[in-house]
Amino acid sequence: MIQKIRKFGFLTKGFVYGIIGVLTFLAALNIGGKVSDKNGVITFLENQIFGKILLLIVGLGMLSYAVWRFYKSFLVLKKEDKKTKYFMSIDFFFRGIIYSSFAVSILYKIFNQPKKGASKETLVAKVLQLEIGSYVLYAVAIIIFFSAINQFYIVYQNIFLKNIEKSKNIASFNFLEKSGKFGITSRGISFLIFAWFIFKAASQKNPDKIKGTQEMFSYLHDLTFGSVLMAIMALGFLSYGVFQYFYARYSEY
Repeated sequence: MIQKIRKFGFLTKGFVYGIIGVLTFLAALNIGGKVSDKNGVITFLENQIFGKILLLIVGLGMLSYAVWRFYKSFLVLKKEDKKTKYFMSIDFFFRGIIYSSFAVSILYKIFNQPKKGASKETLVAKVLQLEIGSYVLYAVAIIIFFSAINQFYIVYQNIFLKNIEKSKNIASFNFLEKSGKFGITSRGISFLIFAWFIFKAASQKNPDKIKGTQEMFSYLHDLTFGSVLMAIMALGFLSYGVFQYFYARYSEY
């Protein structure tokens, strides 16, 4: 059962990343599309034929992915003997919270209900009101920073291929490997940018410095050769989405 949940979750995650990549890539080339993020995907799907059904599928898929991440968080502590297992467990659990929140926001959207709870800016503002608020944000920034470093390490050591079933004849294995390297590297770069946003929010005690995926693309766009950088990152997100399909189909863990 848990493997079916894992597969559904990874397929849905890949679908979401793929849409973000395509929409943003088109926007970077000024041929339509829109600089997008996960919320942009919700709006895009909602405007399609059978939009509510599409949202329901994606919402359940994201919830499945969150369940898998929570399960992995527990599994790492139980089975791993490495000293890094506690960091890995926290990382998996943290991502489970993020994706479960995304799933809930989709389900609220389906039934035309306003999402309850605070926005990320409001939440960060409340954290900063605490005496140790800045230190909490610094800790989050550090976690995301090391998560980014871990993405680069996974690519460098080809660890992302470790759980791919070697017994199956994967005709497109080279494409799988290249899409994984490009996609995971791009995701690692995005994590570094997110960590920088959170670090600035902590150091300046300004919750408005907290930015999401859409603002991350806009940040790249404002740099020198910004359109090119944004297009490359968008293709990276698309590649990551493609790799999630392969991972869901051929991995066992």
